[in-house]
Amino acid sequence: MYITYLLSLFQVALLVTARAQADEYANDPNIYELTASNFNKVIHGSNYTSIVKFYAPWCGYCQQLKPVWRKLGKSIGTGSKLSVNVAAVNCDKDYNKPLCAQYQIQGFPTVMVFRPPKYDEAKAKSGKKSKHASESYTGQRTVKAMSQFLSSRLKNYVKKVHNLDSDLIQWISDVDKPKVLLIAKSNSISPLLKSLAIDFLTKVDFAMYGKYNDQPTSIEIDGKVVDIPKIDSSTLLYFDREGGKFVAYDATEKLNDKTQISKWISTVAHVDAVEGPLSKRGKKLLKYKGKKNVEHDEL
Repeated sequence: MYITYLLSLFQVALLVTARAQADEYANDPNIYELTASNFNKVIHGSNYTSIVKFYAPWCGYCQQLKPVWRKLGKSIGTGSKLSVNVAAVNCDKDYNKPLCAQYQIQGFPTVMVFRPPKYDEAKAKSGKKSKHASESYTGQRTVKAMSQFLSSRLKNYVKKVHNLDSDLIQWISDVDKPKVLLIAKSNSISPLLKSLAIDFLTKVDFAMYGKYNDQPTSIEIDGKVVDIPKIDSSTLLYFDREGGKFVAYDATEKLNDKTQISKWISTVAHVDAVEGPLSKRGKKLLKYKGKKNVEHDEL
C-alpha cells in the first residue's frame, strides 16, 4: 500500500515536470516555437517584424497570456494581413537559457518586438546582415493593441505619389521592376500594402495615390497615351508595360486578402514573393510551426 502511494506521487511529480517543460506552442501552426539554434534564422534572417513571448510553462501569468497569444497568431497567421512573425521561446529549457539571458529576460512572460533594419540592396549583395533592433512591449496585452503596435513597426517601402501626372510618370518610367499602384481615398499607407511591399521587396515596386476622387483620365508614358481606369473605391492597379495599360485587381471585392492579392501580383508580374507564406523561404520556415521537436532542426 505504501509502495503504491509512493508510485502515485512519483507519477504525479513526473506529470508536473513534463507539463513544466512542455513547449506551449509546439503544435500551433500560427506560432513559431523557437530555440537558440533557429532564433536568428527566423527572427533576424528576414525583413519581417517579429513579436516574441519569452515564457516559462510553470508561470501563471504566462498561462493567462496563452489564449491571447494563440488568438494573435491566428489573427496574423490565418488572416495573413501583416508581414509579422508571432513566436515564443521556452526559457525553462536548458538549451534556451543562454538565449533568454542574451535578451536579459528576468521575468515571465516578457514580450519583445524585433524590428528589421531598412533594406540595403548593396549590403544584401555583399552578404552582410544586420540584426533587428529589439524593444520590450509594455502595452496592453490584447490582440487589438498588439496588432496595432506591430502595424506601427512595419518598415515602409511604398512610395507616395502626390499626383498622377509628373509623379506617377516619373515612377513608372523607371523600368527596373514591375509596378503596382494603389489608388485610394485615404492618404495613409495601410499595413496591408506595406506588408505586400515587404513580401515582394526587390521584385516589385509599390506606390499609392490617395485621392481617387481627383484624378486624370489618362497620362502619357514614353509618348503613348495610357488610360487610367475610372474608379469609385480603392483599387489596386498593375502597370502592364508591354501592353501599355493598367490592369485592375478584381479577384476579390475588398482589398483585405493578402494571400489572394499576392497570388494576383505573382501572376500579372511574373515574379514570386521573396518572403511570406507563398515564398520558398516562408515554406521552409513552416518546419518551425506545429511540431513538437524543433530544437535540432536547421534551415
